[in-house]
Amino acid sequence: MNEPQNVNIHISTTALIKVAIVALVLVLMYIIRDIILMLVVAMILASAMDPLVDWLYRKARFPRGMSVIMVYLFFLGLLGLVVYFLIPPMVEEFNMLSSRIEDFRHDLSTRASTLSQALNQLGLARGLSALGQSFSQLTEDVFQKTLGVVNSFVQLVGILVFTFYLISSENGMKNFIRSLVPFKHQAYIMGLTDKVQKKIGYWLLGQLVLSGFIFAFTFLGLTALGVKYALALALLAGLLEIVPYLGPILSGIPAVFVAFAQSPTLAVFVIILYILIQQTENYILVPKVMGKTVGANPLVILLAVLIGFKVAGIIGLLMAVPIVGAVSVFVSDFREQRL
Repeated sequence: MNEPQNVNIHISTTALIKVAIVALVLVLMYIIRDIILMLVVAMILASAMDPLVDWLYRKARFPRGMSVIMVYLFFLGLLGLVVYFLIPPMVEEFNMLSSRIEDFRHDLSTRASTLSQALNQLGLARGLSALGQSFSQLTEDVFQKTLGVVNSFVQLVGILVFTFYLISSENGMKNFIRSLVPFKHQAYIMGLTDKVQKKIGYWLLGQLVLSGFIFAFTFLGLTALGVKYALALALLAGLLEIVPYLGPILSGIPAVFVAFAQSPTLAVFVIILYILIQQTENYILVPKVMGKTVGANPLVILLAVLIGFKVAGIIGLLMAVPIVGAVSVFVSDFREQRL
């Protein structure tokens, strides 16, 4: 029989120190994960906004700092228009629909007590109540996950400030990244940063074109159908176009609600209109406009959107596609290096 051999494992002090340093860095990154998230979002926004800022700086001769502020005001103005045009009429429609529902409930309770008893016997009322509670719980969960990100004024201001400093000076983000990279890798990282910035910049340009098309199609369609507040609903559809896959659904809900308050039949036509617009977007607009920007598989983008929402709520949802675009640049460059 062979006698067992003793195996001696020697771990050097240097290796232990390196492991301890890596562990401390990971713990520190976990502690400041919110700040890291803000910085990543700011870098993505800076890359997306840089072509617009650069155009205002070179063509319109605006100072870069003023150009950044103008871009901020442009997008905040679009959001303000949607809120201004949409929220007041939506509140009015909710009040009108609530009064109608109350009248209907009162009429149903007085004239159809027998039907109500039958529903209770069949357990349908209980099932509807459970469905309502489940929807309420789902709404509460979504609200709790996104409240900390959306309503955090400090995070929003921090992201805007980080973005401002990254692009208010020419090559600001490149200089920032260069300061974090060892000298021997700077040339390679700077070239990669150029590719990522162009990719995300083209993504924003394509997104603006898509939003413009969706706004125009939605406005013309709702106006032709005679739906109230067509301009506000079209603005909302164009703004939510930035949210992949879920944007058309989110923008369609208030449109159907407004149409239903006018007529149930009109609501059906609005649903058909939004389905047609979404199909046109998926099969014609997105392949033509966005196919050459992000260039990722639709399933990969959908998974990225869901993961982004799980990790960072609404901000993660919005940043998922440009992050996929940036990662695709790294993957392509890695493949080229290996060939």
